[in-house]
Amino acid sequence: MKQLLRINIQEASKICGPSCEQITHFIEEEWITPVDSEVFDDEDVTRIRLIHELMSEFGVNEEAVPIILRLIDQIHTLRIRLGSDLPGQ
Repeated sequence: MKQLLRINIQEASKICGPSCEQITHFIEEEWITPVDSEVFDDEDVTRIRLIHELMSEFGVNEEAVPIILRLIDQIHTLRIRLGSDLPGQ
């Protein structure tokens, strides 16, 4: 679910680390899906930070990024499903 934060690509670059060009590349690769081409919310910022950290600190290459993101999304979905299946939820 999209959150209330709304920032532009320059602000996202300052907050998260990657350049505006790198963030644009993340969008082109469909690793992030911003509100529109240059408006980012909390979820987008978190994902930009994650991608930047994976690539810059852990040395993950571009081919592995979508695989890792897909696995993280699956884990998140499973956690939501399991949480909603628990008694009293």
